[in-house]
Amino acid sequence: MGVYKGIAQDNVTISSGRAKLGFLSRGIPAIKTASFTVADDETHIVCNGAASITVTLPSASTWVGREIFIKTIAAQTVVSAATNVKPIATNTAGTAILAGTAGTWALLVSDGTNWVVMAS
Repeated sequence: MGVYKGIAQDNVTISSGRAKLGFLSRGIPAIKTASFTVADDETHIVCNGAASITVTLPSASTWVGREIFIKTIAAQTVVSAATNVKPIATNTAGTAILAGTAGTWALLVSDGTNWVVMAS
């Protein structure tokens, strides 16, 4: 595979027209209008619910280092189904992901135990 010069072949796969480097996949954003479970191939999620949306995040221990970008375009809160999200200003896990303000967003990264808000 000369196309991927300098990259080990077993670290790169092409699936449905997108390159996957390890667990990192840059697919199109998934649009969610109600409570949902994050799929294995979802990395960018846009929430547009008429009410608060509850997110079931993947097991942090299964996806160490995984990044999930999530934003809301509706004035509704986005919360985790479990107490496994560490906010940007504390090391104490809770359920809050996004405030009920359109345009809020967060970058969540798994630390092996919880999902840590690294930017918002």
